[in-house]
This record gives sequence, C-alpha cells and structure tokens, in this order.
Amino acid sequence: MMKPLRCQLCGETYLGEETTDRCPYCGAAGWQLVSAAEWIDFGHIEMTAGDLENCRTALGLELSNTGFYKACVKKSEHIFNEAIFKRLSKHELEHAEVLTKMMGVELPDTPQESCPDPDADKFAEAHAREQRAIKFYLQAAKEAANPRVAEVFRALAEIETEHLQISNMYR
Repeated sequence: MMKPLRCQLCGETYLGEETTDRCPYCGAAGWQLVSAAEWIDFGHIEMTAGDLENCRTALGLELSNTGFYKACVKKSEHIFNEAIFKRLSKHELEHAEVLTKMMGVELPDTPQESCPDPDADKFAEAHAREQRAIKFYLQAAKEAANPRVAEVFRALAEIETEHLQISNMYR
C-alpha cells in the first residue's frame, strides 16, 4: 500500500510502498523522509545577518550549478550522461528553493551558464563545482547560529558529496 512521505529538507511528497534511500526530488538521505503526518514545515526562518549572508551565497551557488547542469543536458554526448545532468539540475534547483523558503524571498531566475563540449570535461567542472559547494556548506554549518540553518547546510553538504561521487565515476 502506498503511503505519503515528506522530505524534511525540501518538503516534497514521495508516494511509495517502501521508503527510498534518497529523496527523489532533492537527494536528501532517506531518513529525511518522514510520514506526511509527522512532517514539520519550518518555512521562513529568523536568522542572523551571518546566516542570511551564507544563505545568499549558497543560493548563488545552487542557481549557478542549476544553470550549469541545464547547459550540460543540452550538450551531452550520451543519453546516459544527459539523464545524470538533468537529475543534478533538478536537485540543485530544489536546493535553491529550500534556501529561498528559509530566507522568505522569491526564487530568482536561473542564470544562463556555459559548459565544456566533451562530457569528460563537463564532469570535471561538475567535480570542481561540487567540491566548492561542499567546502562552503561545511563551513557555513559550523558558523550557523540557527540550528535549522546548520542542519540544512549539513544536509546540502551530504547531497553535494554524493554529486561529487557521481562526477568522479563518469569523468
């Protein structure tokens, strides 16, 4: 019997008979999927100026990566790689939505980004982008004054680490 589960990171609903190891929308660890009845809507969060600045920086990273992966989808050399870039693009956009909800702001447009032609170079750039994001999110989590902000940054670092592993496998 299908049951509704909601992701504590992105808020999206997953319908399934069994839990999954990852949120299919944002890539969060499966333990973030809770019964829809137990889900907590954290919404807009009051935060310090430092937390807000780190969220703005994170939003810029996520939107840039969304645009980059969208460019990769259009220029992929192989349908398999196209599928990977498409999912990564959707994860990054979901992360941007999480950040805007926390900050209480509208989601900006995704910037147009370019990408290299060879897929191997696309994955190499993806690797560098994910490393940059992980480093920033781990530092932002340490600096966070608000516990929810720290939790979100740690979750994003974990998801980006999985993205990093994907970029390593295919480059």
